[in-house]
Amino acid sequence: MATPLLTDDLETYASQYGTHGAIQRLQFIASQTTRKSLKVDATKLCLELMKRTQNYRGYTETYNSLKELHEGNEVGLPSLDQVWVDATQKQAGILKDLYEQDLHQAKASQMKDSIRTCHTQLTNLCLELGDYAAAEKYLAKSREYCTEPQAVFSTCMTIIKLRALQQQYADIQSFASKAQNTPFKDDASRSKIYASFGLYYMTSGKYKDAATSFAQVKPLDLGVGFSDILTAQDVALYGVLCALGSLDRKEVQSKLLDSTSFRECLDSAPHVRELAIDFCSCKYAACLSFLEKMKEPLSLDVHLHAQVAGLCEQIRSKVIVQYFAPFTSVSLHTMAEAFSTDVGSMQAEVAKLIAEGQLDAKIDSQRKILFLSHSDQRRSTYLNALRVSSEFLDSTHALILRMNLLKHDFGVHLVRQKK
Repeated sequence: MATPLLTDDLETYASQYGTHGAIQRLQFIASQTTRKSLKVDATKLCLELMKRTQNYRGYTETYNSLKELHEGNEVGLPSLDQVWVDATQKQAGILKDLYEQDLHQAKASQMKDSIRTCHTQLTNLCLELGDYAAAEKYLAKSREYCTEPQAVFSTCMTIIKLRALQQQYADIQSFASKAQNTPFKDDASRSKIYASFGLYYMTSGKYKDAATSFAQVKPLDLGVGFSDILTAQDVALYGVLCALGSLDRKEVQSKLLDSTSFRECLDSAPHVRELAIDFCSCKYAACLSFLEKMKEPLSLDVHLHAQVAGLCEQIRSKVIVQYFAPFTSVSLHTMAEAFSTDVGSMQAEVAKLIAEGQLDAKIDSQRKILFLSHSDQRRSTYLNALRVSSEFLDSTHALILRMNLLKHDFGVHLVRQKK
Protein backbone atom coordinates (compact mmCIF):
# COMPACT_ATOMS: atom_id res chain seq x y z
CA MET A 1 0.00 0.00 0.00
CA ALA A 2 2.76 2.41 0.89
CA THR A 3 4.68 2.22 -2.35
CA PRO A 4 1.99 3.50 -4.77
CA LEU A 5 0.92 6.24 -2.38
CA LEU A 6 4.48 7.47 -1.92
CA THR A 7 4.50 8.23 -5.63
CA ASP A 8 0.87 9.46 -5.59
CA ASP A 9 0.03 6.88 -8.25
CA LEU A 10 -3.57 6.38 -7.21
CA GLU A 11 -4.56 4.51 -10.36
CA THR A 12 -1.89 1.86 -9.76
CA TYR A 13 -2.87 1.70 -6.11
CA ALA A 14 -6.60 1.30 -6.84
CA SER A 15 -6.02 -1.26 -9.60
CA GLN A 16 -4.74 -3.77 -7.02
CA TYR A 17 -8.18 -4.07 -5.46
CA GLY A 18 -11.65 -5.17 -6.43
CA THR A 19 -14.09 -2.39 -7.31
CA HIS A 20 -15.69 -2.18 -3.85
CA GLY A 21 -12.36 -2.37 -2.03
CA ALA A 22 -10.86 0.33 -4.25
CA ILE A 23 -13.87 2.62 -3.69
CA GLN A 24 -13.63 2.12 0.09
CA ARG A 25 -9.92 2.96 0.14
CA LEU A 26 -10.22 5.97 -2.15
CA GLN A 27 -13.08 7.37 -0.09
CA PHE A 28 -11.00 6.94 3.06
CA ILE A 29 -8.00 8.68 1.48
CA ALA A 30 -10.19 11.58 0.33
CA SER A 31 -11.69 11.96 3.83
CA GLN A 32 -8.38 11.76 5.74
CA THR A 33 -5.70 13.47 3.66
CA THR A 34 -4.89 17.14 4.19
CA ARG A 35 -3.46 17.53 0.66
CA LYS A 36 -6.15 18.99 -1.55
CA SER A 37 -4.64 17.68 -4.80
CA LEU A 38 -4.66 14.11 -3.43
CA LYS A 39 -8.20 14.60 -2.14
CA VAL A 40 -9.40 15.75 -5.58
CA ASP A 41 -7.62 12.93 -7.43
CA ALA A 42 -8.98 10.28 -5.05
CA THR A 43 -12.54 11.59 -5.34
CA LYS A 44 -12.33 11.83 -9.14
CA LEU A 45 -11.06 8.25 -9.46
CA CYS A 46 -13.71 7.08 -7.01
CA LEU A 47 -16.36 8.72 -9.22
CA GLU A 48 -15.15 6.69 -12.20
CA LEU A 49 -15.22 3.45 -10.22
CA MET A 50 -18.77 4.10 -8.98
CA LYS A 51 -20.03 3.69 -12.55
CA ARG A 52 -18.74 0.10 -12.56
CA THR A 53 -21.33 -0.66 -9.88
CA GLN A 54 -25.03 0.14 -9.52
CA ASN A 55 -24.45 2.52 -6.64
CA TYR A 56 -26.20 5.55 -8.10
CA ARG A 57 -26.56 7.20 -4.67
CA GLY A 58 -22.84 6.87 -4.00
CA TYR A 59 -22.11 8.25 -7.47
CA THR A 60 -24.25 11.34 -6.83
CA GLU A 61 -22.74 11.91 -3.37
CA THR A 62 -19.21 11.54 -4.72
CA TYR A 63 -19.94 14.00 -7.52
CA ASN A 64 -21.28 16.56 -5.02
CA SER A 65 -18.13 16.13 -2.91
CA LEU A 66 -15.96 16.66 -5.98
CA LYS A 67 -17.98 19.76 -6.89
CA GLU A 68 -17.39 21.20 -3.40
CA LEU A 69 -13.66 20.59 -3.73
CA HIS A 70 -13.58 22.62 -6.96
CA GLU A 71 -15.18 25.53 -5.04
CA GLY A 72 -17.27 26.78 -7.95
CA ASN A 73 -14.48 26.46 -10.48
CA GLU A 74 -15.77 23.99 -13.07
CA VAL A 75 -12.45 23.67 -14.88
CA GLY A 76 -11.49 20.00 -14.72
CA LEU A 77 -14.85 19.05 -13.17
CA PRO A 78 -16.45 16.13 -15.05
CA SER A 79 -20.13 16.40 -15.90
CA LEU A 80 -22.75 14.49 -13.93
CA ASP A 81 -24.04 11.51 -15.94
CA GLN A 82 -27.72 11.92 -15.03
CA VAL A 83 -28.77 9.48 -17.76
CA TRP A 84 -26.72 6.73 -16.12
CA VAL A 85 -28.11 7.62 -12.69
CA ASP A 86 -31.73 7.42 -13.84
CA ALA A 87 -31.21 4.23 -15.87
CA THR A 88 -29.33 2.51 -13.05
CA GLN A 89 -31.91 3.52 -10.45
CA LYS A 90 -34.73 2.17 -12.62
CA GLN A 91 -32.90 -1.08 -13.35
CA ALA A 92 -32.08 -1.60 -9.67
CA GLY A 93 -35.75 -1.17 -8.73
CA ILE A 94 -36.85 -3.69 -11.39
CA LEU A 95 -34.24 -6.24 -10.29
CA LYS A 96 -35.14 -5.92 -6.62
CA ASP A 97 -38.85 -6.48 -7.34
CA LEU A 98 -38.00 -9.47 -9.52
CA TYR A 99 -35.70 -11.05 -6.92
CA GLU A 100 -38.25 -10.54 -4.15
CA GLN A 101 -40.92 -12.25 -6.27
CA ASP A 102 -38.54 -15.16 -6.87
CA LEU A 103 -37.90 -15.35 -3.13
CA HIS A 104 -41.62 -15.40 -2.37
CA GLN A 105 -42.15 -18.26 -4.85
CA ALA A 106 -39.16 -20.18 -3.49
CA LYS A 107 -40.50 -19.90 0.07
CA ALA A 108 -43.88 -21.15 -1.12
CA SER A 109 -42.22 -24.21 -2.70
CA GLN A 110 -40.02 -24.67 0.43
CA MET A 111 -36.95 -25.49 -1.68
CA LYS A 112 -33.93 -24.66 0.50
CA ASP A 113 -31.46 -24.28 -2.38
CA SER A 114 -33.83 -21.97 -4.27
CA ILE A 115 -34.44 -19.83 -1.16
CA ARG A 116 -30.69 -19.53 -0.54
CA THR A 117 -30.09 -18.61 -4.19
CA CYS A 118 -32.73 -15.86 -4.02
CA HIS A 119 -31.20 -14.44 -0.83
CA THR A 120 -27.78 -14.53 -2.51
CA GLN A 121 -29.15 -12.58 -5.51
CA LEU A 122 -30.56 -9.91 -3.20
CA THR A 123 -27.26 -9.83 -1.28
CA ASN A 124 -25.28 -9.22 -4.48
CA LEU A 125 -27.73 -6.54 -5.62
CA CYS A 126 -27.45 -4.66 -2.31
CA LEU A 127 -23.67 -5.00 -2.48
CA GLU A 128 -23.66 -3.41 -5.95
CA LEU A 129 -25.92 -0.63 -4.64
CA GLY A 130 -23.46 0.07 -1.83
CA ASP A 131 -25.99 -0.88 0.87
CA TYR A 132 -23.74 -3.22 2.84
CA ALA A 133 -26.00 -3.40 5.90
CA ALA A 134 -28.95 -4.62 3.80
CA ALA A 135 -26.66 -7.05 1.97
CA GLU A 136 -25.55 -8.53 5.28
CA LYS A 137 -29.17 -8.84 6.40
CA TYR A 138 -30.09 -10.94 3.36
CA LEU A 139 -26.89 -12.94 3.71
CA ALA A 140 -27.67 -13.75 7.34
CA LYS A 141 -31.03 -15.15 6.24
CA SER A 142 -29.39 -17.26 3.54
CA ARG A 143 -27.20 -18.95 6.19
CA GLU A 144 -30.29 -20.68 7.55
CA TYR A 145 -30.65 -22.54 4.24
CA CYS A 146 -26.99 -23.54 3.73
CA THR A 147 -26.74 -27.32 3.55
CA GLU A 148 -23.42 -27.87 1.77
CA PRO A 149 -20.05 -27.10 3.46
CA GLN A 150 -18.94 -25.12 0.42
CA ALA A 151 -22.01 -22.87 0.71
CA VAL A 152 -21.31 -22.32 4.44
CA PHE A 153 -17.69 -21.38 3.69
CA SER A 154 -18.71 -19.00 0.89
CA THR A 155 -21.30 -17.33 3.14
CA CYS A 156 -18.79 -16.83 5.96
CA MET A 157 -16.23 -15.27 3.61
CA THR A 158 -18.85 -12.93 2.13
CA ILE A 159 -19.83 -11.77 5.64
CA ILE A 160 -16.15 -11.13 6.42
CA LYS A 161 -15.92 -9.08 3.22
CA LEU A 162 -18.97 -7.00 4.15
CA ARG A 163 -17.67 -6.43 7.68
CA ALA A 164 -14.30 -5.30 6.31
CA LEU A 165 -15.99 -2.92 3.86
CA GLN A 166 -17.88 -1.41 6.82
CA GLN A 167 -14.73 -1.37 9.03
CA GLN A 168 -16.53 -3.56 11.58
CA TYR A 169 -13.87 -6.03 12.64
CA ALA A 170 -15.23 -7.44 15.91
CA ASP A 171 -17.08 -10.42 14.40
CA ILE A 172 -14.51 -11.32 11.75
CA GLN A 173 -12.82 -13.80 14.10
CA SER A 174 -16.02 -15.77 14.76
CA PHE A 175 -16.88 -16.09 11.06
CA ALA A 176 -13.28 -16.99 10.20
CA SER A 177 -13.46 -19.72 12.86
CA LYS A 178 -16.72 -21.03 11.36
CA ALA A 179 -15.11 -21.08 7.92
CA GLN A 180 -12.09 -22.89 9.37
CA ASN A 181 -14.33 -25.57 10.90
CA THR A 182 -16.11 -26.41 7.64
CA PRO A 183 -15.04 -29.67 5.98
CA PHE A 184 -14.61 -27.85 2.65
CA LYS A 185 -11.08 -26.41 2.75
CA ASP A 186 -8.28 -26.32 0.19
CA ASP A 187 -5.02 -24.33 0.24
CA ALA A 188 -6.70 -21.24 -1.21
CA SER A 189 -9.41 -21.37 1.45
CA ARG A 190 -6.84 -21.67 4.25
CA SER A 191 -4.96 -18.61 3.02
CA LYS A 192 -8.15 -16.55 3.02
CA ILE A 193 -8.96 -17.74 6.54
CA TYR A 194 -5.47 -16.87 7.82
CA ALA A 195 -5.66 -13.44 6.15
CA SER A 196 -9.03 -12.83 7.84
CA PHE A 197 -7.62 -13.84 11.23
CA GLY A 198 -4.63 -11.57 10.63
CA LEU A 199 -6.88 -8.60 9.84
CA TYR A 200 -8.92 -9.18 13.00
CA TYR A 201 -5.86 -9.55 15.25
CA MET A 202 -4.15 -6.50 13.76
CA THR A 203 -7.16 -4.22 14.22
CA SER A 204 -7.52 -5.57 17.78
CA GLY A 205 -3.90 -4.70 18.64
CA LYS A 206 -2.82 -8.36 18.94
CA TYR A 207 0.23 -7.93 16.76
CA LYS A 208 1.99 -11.22 17.50
CA ASP A 209 -1.09 -13.26 16.58
CA ALA A 210 -1.57 -11.09 13.50
CA ALA A 211 2.02 -11.62 12.35
CA THR A 212 1.70 -15.40 12.85
CA SER A 213 -1.53 -15.47 10.82
CA PHE A 214 -0.25 -13.31 7.95
CA ALA A 215 2.94 -15.41 7.76
CA GLN A 216 0.83 -18.44 6.74
CA VAL A 217 -0.83 -16.72 3.77
CA LYS A 218 0.11 -17.77 0.25
CA PRO A 219 -0.42 -14.75 -2.05
CA LEU A 220 -1.53 -16.71 -5.11
CA ASP A 221 -4.25 -18.40 -3.06
CA LEU A 222 -5.97 -15.12 -2.17
CA GLY A 223 -7.26 -14.70 -5.71
CA VAL A 224 -9.33 -11.90 -7.19
CA GLY A 225 -12.33 -12.59 -4.94
CA PHE A 226 -10.42 -11.52 -1.81
CA SER A 227 -9.02 -8.32 -3.35
CA ASP A 228 -11.90 -6.24 -1.97
CA ILE A 229 -10.40 -6.91 1.47
CA LEU A 230 -6.64 -7.49 1.13
CA THR A 231 -3.99 -8.06 -1.54
CA ALA A 232 -0.57 -9.70 -1.33
CA GLN A 233 1.02 -6.26 -0.83
CA ASP A 234 -1.25 -5.60 2.15
CA VAL A 235 -0.42 -8.99 3.67
CA ALA A 236 3.31 -8.23 3.32
CA LEU A 237 2.95 -4.75 4.81
CA TYR A 238 0.68 -5.75 7.71
CA GLY A 239 2.64 -8.91 8.43
CA VAL A 240 6.02 -7.19 8.59
CA LEU A 241 4.84 -4.25 10.70
CA CYS A 242 3.06 -6.53 13.19
CA ALA A 243 6.14 -8.79 13.33
CA LEU A 244 8.55 -5.90 13.95
CA GLY A 245 6.35 -4.73 16.81
CA SER A 246 5.99 -8.11 18.52
CA LEU A 247 8.76 -10.56 17.48
CA ASP A 248 12.53 -10.56 17.96
CA ARG A 249 15.01 -10.58 15.09
CA LYS A 250 15.39 -14.37 14.96
CA GLU A 251 11.63 -14.88 14.76
CA VAL A 252 11.24 -12.24 12.04
CA GLN A 253 13.99 -13.94 10.06
CA SER A 254 12.59 -17.47 10.43
CA LYS A 255 8.85 -16.77 10.17
CA LEU A 256 8.90 -14.09 7.45
CA LEU A 257 12.14 -13.72 5.51
CA ASP A 258 12.95 -17.45 5.42
CA SER A 259 9.36 -18.52 4.79
CA THR A 260 8.83 -19.74 1.22
CA SER A 261 5.18 -18.67 1.05
CA PHE A 262 5.59 -15.28 2.74
CA ARG A 263 8.62 -14.48 0.61
CA GLU A 264 6.24 -14.37 -2.36
CA CYS A 265 4.25 -11.66 -0.56
CA LEU A 266 7.45 -9.74 0.14
CA ASP A 267 8.45 -9.93 -3.53
CA SER A 268 5.32 -7.92 -4.36
CA ALA A 269 6.34 -5.22 -1.84
CA PRO A 270 10.15 -4.74 -2.12
CA HIS A 271 10.18 -1.66 0.15
CA VAL A 272 8.59 -3.66 2.95
CA ARG A 273 11.07 -6.50 2.40
CA GLU A 274 13.96 -4.04 2.76
CA LEU A 275 12.43 -2.79 6.01
CA ALA A 276 12.42 -6.34 7.43
CA ILE A 277 15.98 -6.98 6.21
CA ASP A 278 17.22 -3.74 7.85
CA PHE A 279 15.58 -4.79 11.12
CA CYS A 280 17.18 -8.25 11.06
CA SER A 281 20.55 -6.79 10.00
CA CYS A 282 20.55 -4.35 12.96
CA LYS A 283 20.42 -1.36 10.60
CA TYR A 284 18.14 0.40 13.04
CA ALA A 285 18.65 3.96 11.80
CA ALA A 286 17.60 3.01 8.26
CA CYS A 287 14.69 0.97 9.59
CA LEU A 288 13.31 3.77 11.75
CA SER A 289 13.97 6.40 9.08
CA PHE A 290 11.90 4.44 6.56
CA LEU A 291 9.13 3.94 9.14
CA GLU A 292 9.02 7.69 9.74
CA LYS A 293 8.64 8.33 5.99
CA MET A 294 5.87 5.75 5.80
CA LYS A 295 3.78 7.24 8.59
CA GLU A 296 1.76 9.54 6.32
CA PRO A 297 0.80 6.92 3.70
CA LEU A 298 0.19 4.34 6.43
CA SER A 299 -2.25 6.72 8.12
CA LEU A 300 -4.26 6.68 4.87
CA ASP A 301 -4.69 2.90 4.93
CA VAL A 302 -8.31 2.14 5.77
CA HIS A 303 -7.54 -0.91 7.93
CA LEU A 304 -4.20 0.11 9.46
CA HIS A 305 -4.63 3.81 10.24
CA ALA A 306 -5.83 3.36 13.84
CA GLN A 307 -2.78 1.22 14.70
CA VAL A 308 -0.06 3.32 13.05
CA ALA A 309 0.98 5.51 16.00
CA GLY A 310 0.98 2.69 18.56
CA LEU A 311 2.63 0.20 16.24
CA CYS A 312 5.44 2.57 15.20
CA GLU A 313 6.10 3.44 18.85
CA GLN A 314 6.17 -0.25 19.77
CA ILE A 315 8.62 -1.00 16.94
CA ARG A 316 10.90 1.87 18.04
CA SER A 317 10.86 0.65 21.65
CA LYS A 318 11.72 -2.89 20.58
CA VAL A 319 14.56 -1.61 18.41
CA ILE A 320 16.05 0.36 21.32
CA VAL A 321 15.86 -2.68 23.61
CA GLN A 322 17.49 -4.92 20.99
CA TYR A 323 20.20 -2.33 20.31
CA PHE A 324 21.22 -2.30 24.00
CA ALA A 325 20.98 -6.10 24.50
CA PRO A 326 24.66 -6.98 23.68
CA PHE A 327 26.12 -4.22 25.90
CA THR A 328 26.80 -3.81 29.62
CA SER A 329 27.08 -0.05 29.10
CA VAL A 330 26.66 2.32 26.18
CA SER A 331 26.91 6.07 25.71
CA LEU A 332 23.66 7.91 25.15
CA HIS A 333 25.51 10.06 22.62
CA THR A 334 26.24 6.93 20.58
CA MET A 335 22.64 5.77 20.84
CA ALA A 336 21.35 9.20 19.85
CA GLU A 337 23.56 9.14 16.77
CA ALA A 338 22.42 5.61 15.88
CA PHE A 339 18.76 6.55 16.16
CA SER A 340 19.08 9.99 14.50
CA THR A 341 17.90 12.00 17.50
CA ASP A 342 19.34 14.26 20.22
CA VAL A 343 20.71 13.08 23.58
CA GLY A 344 17.86 14.58 25.62
CA SER A 345 15.18 12.81 23.60
CA MET A 346 17.16 9.57 23.71
CA GLN A 347 17.48 9.76 27.48
CA ALA A 348 13.74 10.41 27.84
CA GLU A 349 12.90 7.39 25.66
CA VAL A 350 15.25 5.12 27.58
CA ALA A 351 13.90 6.35 30.93
CA LYS A 352 10.36 5.55 29.77
CA LEU A 353 11.37 2.00 28.75
CA ILE A 354 13.07 1.48 32.14
CA ALA A 355 9.95 2.71 33.97
CA GLU A 356 7.76 0.34 31.92
CA GLY A 357 10.04 -2.60 32.74
CA GLN A 358 11.04 -3.20 29.11
CA LEU A 359 14.68 -2.29 29.73
CA ASP A 360 16.66 -3.59 32.73
CA ALA A 361 19.13 -0.74 33.01
CA LYS A 362 19.96 2.48 34.83
CA ILE A 363 21.06 5.89 33.56
CA ASP A 364 24.06 7.92 34.66
CA SER A 365 22.52 11.27 33.71
CA GLN A 366 25.73 13.20 34.49
CA ARG A 367 28.02 11.19 32.20
CA LYS A 368 25.14 10.28 29.82
CA ILE A 369 25.82 6.55 30.01
CA LEU A 370 23.31 3.70 30.12
CA PHE A 371 24.37 0.79 32.35
CA LEU A 372 22.98 -2.71 32.52
CA SER A 373 21.45 -3.36 35.96
CA HIS A 374 23.37 -6.13 37.72
CA SER A 375 21.34 -8.24 40.11
CA ASP A 376 22.66 -8.81 43.68
CA GLN A 377 23.96 -12.38 43.34
CA ARG A 378 24.68 -12.76 47.05
CA ARG A 379 21.18 -11.75 48.04
CA SER A 380 19.68 -14.01 45.36
CA THR A 381 21.71 -16.98 46.69
CA TYR A 382 20.54 -16.43 50.28
CA LEU A 383 16.91 -16.08 49.19
CA ASN A 384 17.15 -19.26 47.13
CA ALA A 385 18.67 -21.16 50.09
CA LEU A 386 15.87 -19.96 52.38
CA ARG A 387 13.26 -21.03 49.83
CA VAL A 388 14.76 -24.53 49.44
CA SER A 389 15.06 -25.03 53.23
CA SER A 390 11.45 -23.91 53.72
CA GLU A 391 10.26 -26.39 51.09
CA PHE A 392 12.33 -29.17 52.75
CA LEU A 393 10.80 -28.47 56.18
CA ASP A 394 7.28 -28.49 54.73
CA SER A 395 7.81 -31.82 52.95
CA THR A 396 9.42 -33.35 56.07
CA HIS A 397 6.50 -32.32 58.28
CA ALA A 398 4.08 -33.79 55.75
CA LEU A 399 5.96 -37.12 55.73
CA ILE A 400 6.04 -37.32 59.56
CA LEU A 401 2.32 -36.60 59.72
CA ARG A 402 1.60 -39.33 57.18
CA MET A 403 3.72 -41.87 59.09
CA ASN A 404 1.89 -41.12 62.36
CA LEU A 405 -1.50 -41.43 60.70
CA LEU A 406 -0.56 -44.83 59.25
CA LYS A 407 0.92 -45.98 62.58
CA HIS A 408 -2.30 -45.26 64.48
CA ASP A 409 -4.51 -46.54 61.67
CA PHE A 410 -6.19 -43.15 61.43
CA GLY A 411 -8.01 -42.82 58.13
CA VAL A 412 -11.21 -43.37 56.22
CA HIS A 413 -11.91 -47.02 55.43
CA LEU A 414 -14.28 -48.05 52.69
CA VAL A 415 -16.72 -50.80 53.68
CA ARG A 416 -17.65 -53.03 50.78
CA GLN A 417 -21.15 -54.44 50.87
CA LYS A 418 -21.55 -58.13 50.19
CA LYS A 419 -23.75 -59.00 47.28
